[in-house]
Amino acid sequence: MDLQTLAQIGEFLGGLSVLLTLIYLAIQIRSNTKAVRSAGAQQTHDSMVELYSQLAGDAQLNRAFRVGTQDLEALTEDEIGIFIAFWSGTLFAAQNWLYQRDNGVLEEALVMTWLGGVASNFHADGFKVYWSKRKFMFSDVLQEWVEEIISKPSARGDYVTLGLGTKPDSSQG
Repeated sequence: MDLQTLAQIGEFLGGLSVLLTLIYLAIQIRSNTKAVRSAGAQQTHDSMVELYSQLAGDAQLNRAFRVGTQDLEALTEDEIGIFIAFWSGTLFAAQNWLYQRDNGVLEEALVMTWLGGVASNFHADGFKVYWSKRKFMFSDVLQEWVEEIISKPSARGDYVTLGLGTKPDSSQG
């Protein structure tokens, strides 16, 4: 073999190693993308669990949320502060979920499932009062999403915040 043939073989092997490296990197990037998506979904799920855990573990927060969502005026000044802080935190989380969805990090189906739990309260009078006074704090995307839900009739007219799904029968003792 002459020197030129050896140089050509070396060039071929160098090109092949670059190609194999690029294939390996593409596989690694794809795997990393799946891991990032999975971690994002888990973090979002954990934040929903945390919201419900807070409501279950704190009687004052639970009352402010349940009563305030239906009738904000039925709360004390301190409870209104708790109510506003809770809903603001919840909606900032929802805003982030929509952002993550729009950027391809979270899947649409998962985001809409989580948001469905939040949105089930949007037709309540207390939430509407909160929203009318605080919506300016949120992104246009979140505002449009909430407004779209509020503009449609509630599909769950008998829904009770953190209740069993129906309003209690007041005729029963």
